Amino acid sequence: MEKFEGTRYNSMWDGSTWLIIGLAVACCLIPCFIDHSLLLITITVGLAILAFILTGFIGTYYRIDGNKLVVYSLFIPTAYPIDKIKEIKPTKSVLSAPATSLSHRLAITFTDRKILKSYIPLIISPVRQEEFIRQLLDINPQIRHQAQ
Repeated sequence: MEKFEGTRYNSMWDGSTWLIIGLAVACCLIPCFIDHSLLLITITVGLAILAFILTGFIGTYYRIDGNKLVVYSLFIPTAYPIDKIKEIKPTKSVLSAPATSLSHRLAITFTDRKILKSYIPLIISPVRQEEFIRQLLDINPQIRHQAQ
């Protein structure tokens, strides 16, 4: 696996992220109130589910490395060419994406459909979005950018 360097941008955690974590914890605790004999099993399963969710959230981040935008999902990197980015715009889409926030998202579309193998944009939620966009524009000034 290739090791990427460059500027790291964590995925933003907001109220929606904490709400998802809270709902997972609540769903795991409900059986404890129904039947106390399930307490040990419920706690064990609940901790496993919570660990999986947190691993997914913590393992989602982004790097700008040279001419590549590297998106990590569950700590697995996928590199995208910055020179093929056509547009960056804010979105409220709830499409599945390597983003932990539901409210502070950016939709990135590419000039070549083959990069994502679909017309659906790449949706991410980096912290320090202004700095992130500015760094991408420094590398590729041809990117169209729609401000919020």
